[in-house]
Amino acid sequence: MQDISTFDIVVIVITLLLGLKGLFRGFIKEVFGLIGIVGGIFVASRLATTVGEMIAPVLALESASSIELMGFIVGLLIFWLVAYVVGMIITKIFSLSGLGIFDKILGFLFGAFKVFLIFSIIIYALSQIQAIKEKLDASLSDTMTYPILVAGGAFIIKLDEQGITQDIKKGVDSAVDKTKETVNDITKEEIEKKVQEVKEEVQKKASEMMTETKTETQKSTEVTPQTQNKTKVETKE
Repeated sequence: MQDISTFDIVVIVITLLLGLKGLFRGFIKEVFGLIGIVGGIFVASRLATTVGEMIAPVLALESASSIELMGFIVGLLIFWLVAYVVGMIITKIFSLSGLGIFDKILGFLFGAFKVFLIFSIIIYALSQIQAIKEKLDASLSDTMTYPILVAGGAFIIKLDEQGITQDIKKGVDSAVDKTKETVNDITKEEIEKKVQEVKEEVQKKASEMMTETKTETQKSTEVTPQTQNKTKVETKE
């Protein structure tokens, strides 16, 4: 049997202490608190502009970024408050029905499990950095909790690694194709623009030359009254 190391003690103690928070709050409050934060971010990020435009006249906001930021904050707070109130009501119903003890026990388990998942993700992420992985393996490979944390983090993060990788690849390929199309369109437009400019310049120069030639021709063929009189005098002589 493996000996419990200092690392194991730290992980277990922190998990239990934060799990006690779930014991006092209860399972329902813990769940709705999580829903309030995660769901609030999800909803607020999509309704930030709409909510911001609604409160902009009240707060005298003009900047688009300020409107969106305040819309996000207000949307998040509203969603979180609604989730918190709903959690309080359901918790009260459980207490009145005599199921409060189960709510407390489930709250402890949920709180401890949530903390353990956070530890798992952090440890797994660190273990993916080769320099840190070597140090962790050298010092923690014989502990009880380290292998479990790494395995748990790997399971969470790699739930659909292949699908995520394919989605990323598709996104990158799509972005590259769009970039190529944009560059080609820009190049084509620039060439057409330059050709049109040269064409207009040539037409302008040709028009000016024709005008100058026509003017000179008119001047050369034009006979002034003085020239006519001089010609008549020479003829008489």
